[in-house]
Amino acid sequence: MQNQNNINSRIFTDKNVLIIFTAVCITALLIVRGALFYHESGDFRNFLRPWVEEYRTMTFLEGLRTNVGTYNPPYMYLLNIIARINISELYLIKFISVIFDFILAYFVMKIVSLKTSSDNIKVMAFLAAFAIPTVILNGAMWGQCDSIYAAFAIGSFYFGLRGRSKMSYAFMALAFAFKLQAVFLLPMIPVFIFMKRLRLRDCYVFFAVYLATLLPAIIAGMPLNDALFAYITQANFYNVLNLNIVNMWRFFGNVPYENFRLAGIYFAGFAVLSLMYFTYVNRERLIKTVDYVRLAYLFAVIMPFLLPKMHDRYYFIADVLSVTLFFYDKRRWYVPVVTIICSFISYVIFLMIGIEVIDFRLAAIALLAVIIIVLRDFVMSLYPSKNEPSDTVVEDVE
Repeated sequence: MQNQNNINSRIFTDKNVLIIFTAVCITALLIVRGALFYHESGDFRNFLRPWVEEYRTMTFLEGLRTNVGTYNPPYMYLLNIIARINISELYLIKFISVIFDFILAYFVMKIVSLKTSSDNIKVMAFLAAFAIPTVILNGAMWGQCDSIYAAFAIGSFYFGLRGRSKMSYAFMALAFAFKLQAVFLLPMIPVFIFMKRLRLRDCYVFFAVYLATLLPAIIAGMPLNDALFAYITQANFYNVLNLNIVNMWRFFGNVPYENFRLAGIYFAGFAVLSLMYFTYVNRERLIKTVDYVRLAYLFAVIMPFLLPKMHDRYYFIADVLSVTLFFYDKRRWYVPVVTIICSFISYVIFLMIGIEVIDFRLAAIALLAVIIIVLRDFVMSLYPSKNEPSDTVVEDVE
C-alpha cells in the first residue's frame, strides 16, 4: 500500500511539474508575441488598416456585402467585426492570429499523439509548434492570418489520419475559405480517399461548408461572382515569378514572367501528380503514420518551391509539418531547421533589414536537398532495404 501511495504521489508530482513547465513556456511565448504587437508592417499600413477604416464608414450589413479588400469573404467578416470594436485594429488583428496559433499547435500535438501516449512528448510537440519563429512573426509582428487557414488545414490532416471523413472535409473547406494556400495540403484529400480513410460520398461536406462561409455575404447582397471568385482577383494581383521566397525561381533572375509562368505551373503539377500516382500505386504499402506526415510535408513544400508567383509566407504549412515530422523521425532533425530557416530569411527581409542574410540560391539548394532526403525516406519506407536502418518511429497507439 505504501509503495502504491508513493507511485501515485510521484505521478501527481510529475503532472504538476509538467503543467507548471507548460504554463511557464506558454507565458514566455505569449510575452514574446506581445512585445511584437506594436509593430506596424507595410501590409498593415497599406491594406489592413485602410480596409478596417473603410468598413467603419459603412453599417455592418453594408460591410458584409462589400468586399473592400482582396481576401475571401470569411476573413473580411473578421475585419468588418473588428471595425465595430473600440480597440486598436492592429492589436485585434494580431490577437485573432495568436488564437489560431494555439489551435495550430493543438493539432500538431494531436497528430503526434497518434504516435505516442507520453504526455511529455505531446506537450513538447505543442510547445515546439507554438514556438516556430515564422509562426510567431507571421501573426504577432506581421499581422498576417496564415495561422487561420493553416490551423484548419492541419486539423483536416489530423482528422484524415483518424478516418473522420466529414470533419476532414469540413476543416479543409474552412482552410480553403480563408486562404487559397490551403491548396498546398489539398492533395492529401484524394490520398485519404484512395486509402479509404475518407469516404468519397462525404465530399459534399466540403462544398456545403465552403458555400456556408460565403452565405452571409451573399444574403447581405454581395454578387455571387464576387463571393465565389475572389481568389481570381488575388491570383492576378502580382505578375512576377518570385515574390521574395526561397524557391527554384531565384536561379532565373529577371526572366519574363509570361514566358515561364505556365512552365512553372505544369512542372509543379507534374511533380504533385507524380507523387500522388506513386502513392496510389503503392497504397497497400502505405501503412505507417510517419509516411503520411512525410507525404503531407512534401506536398506543402514542393508546390511553393516549384510554382511561380509564390510569396515569402508560403512555406507556413511546410514549417509546421517539418516540426511535426521531427517528432516522428528524429534522425531528420535538420529538416525543420533548414525548412524554417529558408522561410525565416524571407521574413527578415520584409520585416527587418531588407537584405538577404543568406544567399537565396544557396538556401534553395539546401531546401531542395531536404526535399530529396524526405522523398527518399518516403520511398525507402515503402520499399525497405535490409541495408537501410528502420524508421525510429513508434507506431500508432490507437
